[in-house]
Amino acid sequence: MWSVQQNGHHFFDRDISCVWCRRPFVELSLEEQQVDDIDFRIWKNEWNKTLLGLYNTLKDVPWLNPLRKAYKGENKYYQMQLAQEIGFIMPETIVSNDKERLSHFVKVHHGALLKLMSQDIYAQGKQFLGFYTNRISEEDMNSFGGANENPIVLQNYIEKGFEVRYTVVGKNHLVCRIDSQCSEKAKYDWRRYDIPRTPHLAIQPPQDIRDKVDRFMSRLQLEYGALDFIVTPNGDWVFLEINCMGQWLWIEQLAALPISDAIVEWIKVHIQKK
Repeated sequence: MWSVQQNGHHFFDRDISCVWCRRPFVELSLEEQQVDDIDFRIWKNEWNKTLLGLYNTLKDVPWLNPLRKAYKGENKYYQMQLAQEIGFIMPETIVSNDKERLSHFVKVHHGALLKLMSQDIYAQGKQFLGFYTNRISEEDMNSFGGANENPIVLQNYIEKGFEVRYTVVGKNHLVCRIDSQCSEKAKYDWRRYDIPRTPHLAIQPPQDIRDKVDRFMSRLQLEYGALDFIVTPNGDWVFLEINCMGQWLWIEQLAALPISDAIVEWIKVHIQKK
């Protein structure tokens, strides 16, 4: 039997009829990541190991999303393979640490986008830096070393009419147009937020895209996903990635999309099924 007490609440494992897996483990702020206090590290590690054990006990109740399937779905290489099988349009992509091949790719495409597979935050002095998608040139490749460099992912640059954040909750498709090209700061990666200059608008997706998203989610066996697309000036939808635990609150607020309501409804339905 599991018993957890936190913030004035006390519950047992038998009380749990479904799980919304928003963030599965204890997360640290940027400042906390620099703390080397042994008591703090023990506190964090014991909570995370305990949570993992609790999740295993709850494996037979409905999850939004099942933890194992969510982590499998977060693998960007697996996503690309599956998206290709579904029939999504995708950027041309190379994964390599071979400077000659990478330089040739950049030359053929007159530049390329550098995309990191690990979205981490790095301390540099007193600053914390995140590396997002960047456009690179042939000259930039000169600084890439020879043997034993880490592999990198390059994609051809696709002209954007606008971008899309496509949130799925169960059978609900909640889709937001992001006019990232209105901002020089956000035009290559809207995660360099420039909200005042980047309009967000709720839209309806084309039926063929909706059908492909349904098949994609079914193959992943997920109930929740936040997908990113480019929509070209010609109207083609280009799949970029899915975030299986992706953020959504800013989209809900800016585009008036009822994502919270969809999550609450999913939970209510699955509580009633118990």
